[in-house]
Amino acid sequence: MRSDIINEVLSVEDRAQKIIRDAERTARDYITDAQTQANELVRSSIKQERERCNALLQQAEADAALRLSEFEAGLQRVETLQADELDRIARAVVEKVCKTDLESYLELQ
Repeated sequence: MRSDIINEVLSVEDRAQKIIRDAERTARDYITDAQTQANELVRSSIKQERERCNALLQQAEADAALRLSEFEAGLQRVETLQADELDRIARAVVEKVCKTDLESYLELQ
């Protein structure tokens, strides 16, 4: 009779240890799954942010290239001014200066 009770206690203890091992394994599996999901979420977020930043960078590069080409075109226009255009501008400046009344200018100062 005592051996039956001892065997029953040992059997219950074995089942309890099996339940504990199963619970530990299940807990590890849950933690591993949660870590895997969290890692995937982080990777996905990083990928989206990288794509967004790359798109912004490409747009900024395109804008810079456009501004540079506009600036270079403006320089080319300045470089290609004809002599008669320069003379016209110089005459306009001289006429403006000649129209200036030096005495009234000095009075304002």
